[in-house]
Amino acid sequence: MTPTELKDPEYGLNGLNTGKVSSITSMKQDVTYAEDIAAEARMKLAEMDPAIRAQIRRKIDLNVMPLAIAGYLVAFIDRSNAGNAKLLGLVDDLHLTGYRFNIALSAFFCTYVTLEIPANLLCKKFGPKRWLPILVSWFGLTTMCFAFAETYAAFVGLRIMLGVAEAGIMPGTAYMLSTFYRRHELAGRIGIYASFASLSGAFGGLLATGFSKIPPWGIIHTWRNIFFFEGLITMAVGVCMYFFIPAGPSVARFLTPAERELAARVIELEVLSSGPSRSIRLKDVAAAFNFPNTVMVLASAACLLTMNSLSLFVPSIINAMGYSAIRSQLLSVPPYAFATVVCIVFSIYSDRIKRRGVPMLLLLPIGMVGFILHLTVKSPGVRYFAVFLSMVPAFTGSPTLLAWSMDNSAGPTVRAVAGAIQAGFGNLGGLLATWTFLSKDARNGYKSGNAINLGGMVIAALSIAVVVLYYKWENAAREKGHRDHLLEGLTREEVENLGNKHPGFRYTL
Repeated sequence: MTPTELKDPEYGLNGLNTGKVSSITSMKQDVTYAEDIAAEARMKLAEMDPAIRAQIRRKIDLNVMPLAIAGYLVAFIDRSNAGNAKLLGLVDDLHLTGYRFNIALSAFFCTYVTLEIPANLLCKKFGPKRWLPILVSWFGLTTMCFAFAETYAAFVGLRIMLGVAEAGIMPGTAYMLSTFYRRHELAGRIGIYASFASLSGAFGGLLATGFSKIPPWGIIHTWRNIFFFEGLITMAVGVCMYFFIPAGPSVARFLTPAERELAARVIELEVLSSGPSRSIRLKDVAAAFNFPNTVMVLASAACLLTMNSLSLFVPSIINAMGYSAIRSQLLSVPPYAFATVVCIVFSIYSDRIKRRGVPMLLLLPIGMVGFILHLTVKSPGVRYFAVFLSMVPAFTGSPTLLAWSMDNSAGPTVRAVAGAIQAGFGNLGGLLATWTFLSKDARNGYKSGNAINLGGMVIAALSIAVVVLYYKWENAAREKGHRDHLLEGLTREEVENLGNKHPGFRYTL
C-alpha cells in the first residue's frame, strides 16, 4: 500500500488510520494486539478486488436503494400533503380558522422530534427489515384515516399519530443503508433517497391535482381523495418492504453465496465486529452527543426549517404571487424537480471528494440569495425563480448533514443515535417551519417567513463553519500524536470500543 492509501480514511478501519499508532512503542501488549488486528483488517479491505466489490455494490444499489427511496418518498408525501389539501377545501370543511391549521401542523413535529432517538434504537434492536415496514404501513393507515376526519380535533390527533409513525423513517433508513455500505459510499446513497423529499413535492402536487378530480364517492371527495389514495399506496409500499428488504448483506438473496460472504465481511472489517450486535449501552448513546454533533444540530435545524417551510407552503407561496389554486399546484413541480437533481448530484460529488461540510458552505449562499430576492423583489417571475434558489440548500442540507454525522460516528449504537440526533432534534426547525408562512402575511408576500428562513441559512453556514474548523483542528492534533495517550492502560475490548475517539480515526471535513 502507498502512504496515500494508509492516510486515506477509505482504507482505514471505519476511518481508522493505524499508521500513526503503530509508531508508538510504549503501549501495553493489549494495545499492540488491537493495532495488529486493525492493520490486518485494513490490509484485507485494500486487497479485495475493486471490480468484485463494485459488482456487489451495484447489486445492492439495484435491490436495496429502490425500497429505501420508496419508503422515504411516500413518507414525505404523506407528511406534506396537508399543504396541497389546504388549497382544495380542507380548511373550510374542518373549520381550521385562525391558527388552527398551523397548530395541527405543529402537532406532527411534537411527536416526530421526541421519538426519533427511541425509534432508531428500536430499529437497531429489532432490525430494519421488520421495523421499517411496520412504520411505513402504520403511517399509510394513518394517512388514510385523514380522509374520514370531520373535526379539527380529529385532524390534530391524526397529525400526532403521523408523527409517531414517521419518527423512525429517515434515521432508520440511513441506519439500514449503513449495514450495506462503507462510510464513503453512504453519503451519496443517503443523498439519493433523501433527495426524494424534494421530488415528493413534485409528485405530491401532481397526485393532489389528479386525485382531487376523482368524482365524489360516499363522503370521500376532493381533498379527502388525496389522503385516502396516498395512504393506500403507502401501505402497499410497506408490504413490499417487508418481503423484499434483506436483513443484511449476509442473507441477501440477490447476491451469490460468495458475494454474500464478501459483502458481510467488508462491513465487519470496517467496524471490527463479527456481526450486528443488538446490545445497547448507555455510554454509546451518550457518546453520540459530542460537541460537533451538538453544534451540527443547529445547522440541521436551520436546513430542516427551510425544507419543511417550503414543503408545506410552496403552493401557498406561489398562490400569493397571483396564480390560481390548481396552477399553483402545478407550478410547484419544477422547483421540486430541480432541487432533486441538485441533491443527487451534490451527494454523489460529496462522496467522490469525501467532504461534507466544506461543499455545503458553498451551497448555502445560493439559498440566501433566493430568500433575499423574495424580500426585495415584487415581480412574480423573479420571485418564482427565487423559489428554485431557496430549495437548493434546503433539500440538500439535511441528508448531507445526516451523512456527515454518521461518517464521523463509529460503532453501531453511536451511529444510530447520531443519525437520530440530526433527524430528531434537527426537526425542531420543522416545528418552527409550521409557523413561518401565516395566512395573514400572504398579502405582503410572506416577508416574515422569508426573513426567518434567511436567518436560518445564516445560522446553518456559521454552525457548519465551526464544525469544519473543529474537525480540522482535531485531525491535526491526532496527526501530531496528541491523542495517543488515550490508548494507555486500556484493555483490548476498551481499545476496540473507542470508535471515533481512537487516535487513529480521521474525521471527514
